Amino acid sequence: MTKPRPKRSRLVFFLSLSGVLSIAIFFIEWIGSRESGSLALFADAGHIFTDVFAHIISLFALLIASKKPTSKYPFGFHRFEVLAALLNGFLLIGIAIFILYESYLRFSGTAHVEPDSMLAYAVIGFGINLISAALLVGVSKTSLNLKSAYLHVLSDLLGTLAVVIGALIIRFTGFREVDHFLSVILGIFILKTSYGIVKESIEILIEADTSDFDKEHLLEHIRVFPGIESVPGITVRKLTSGVFSVELQILVDKNADRDKIVLEIHKVLKSEFGVPFVSVEILSATFKEKLEEISVRETEREFGHHGHSHGHAHDHHH
Repeated sequence: MTKPRPKRSRLVFFLSLSGVLSIAIFFIEWIGSRESGSLALFADAGHIFTDVFAHIISLFALLIASKKPTSKYPFGFHRFEVLAALLNGFLLIGIAIFILYESYLRFSGTAHVEPDSMLAYAVIGFGINLISAALLVGVSKTSLNLKSAYLHVLSDLLGTLAVVIGALIIRFTGFREVDHFLSVILGIFILKTSYGIVKESIEILIEADTSDFDKEHLLEHIRVFPGIESVPGITVRKLTSGVFSVELQILVDKNADRDKIVLEIHKVLKSEFGVPFVSVEILSATFKEKLEEISVRETEREFGHHGHSHGHAHDHHH
């Protein structure tokens, strides 16, 4: 990477501290919602709970990303973060549905909300949230992973601010229904966030084409190398936020220096684009036509049969 990254231990420290603060806010607001009867405060505590999970996932990613790939896990352990995010997303959807269901019950009944304790707990939560955001604002620029944790904290800050305003409205106007409306808004907000997490996680796991990687920019870099005729194939896999693997198929003319082309492509992808996993296939135009004539045998594709049965002598000794 071009920018020097801060030490991993420093990032882990900031992230852990911010996570501990989020846990503190969660308990404060949860107790506050029990004492004041405020569903909006409970919804905000639910929102903070999602943030605690986001911190755990980010921490997990920081620690796991440092583990080197092995023969069994050739792309490292990045996908574990995606699996954790997927579980987090499903959990959040459950929390959001529960909050919306509770709001629905409240609309049909009459709930007593205690504005003074609601305000006190929300203000404490808001103060701690500010500290948490201040901790992450600097390091959030160093990685996508930390940026997502920072954005979570920022959205918590807005949620808690909404509860503070709601408590003030109830305190001075007596309009207690504000609490219901706020809890519905926060419930929908959590639902929207969690849907995004689930959608992105599934797209990564099924290896859908990602729009996060600028293929055109990469092709502009590559096409200028001498000897390259065209780039017929480019496959980008997203392993987790900001980590990709790239496979390229390059057509070259017969006088091209193939080794030099492969070296240059590796250099561009690793130093300019920060891609750790690069695979390059170099072909001549006539050879590509021959390759295209080879097709996968249907039965193998349908039944996943990877054995071959054309007269090889099989050794059955174990």
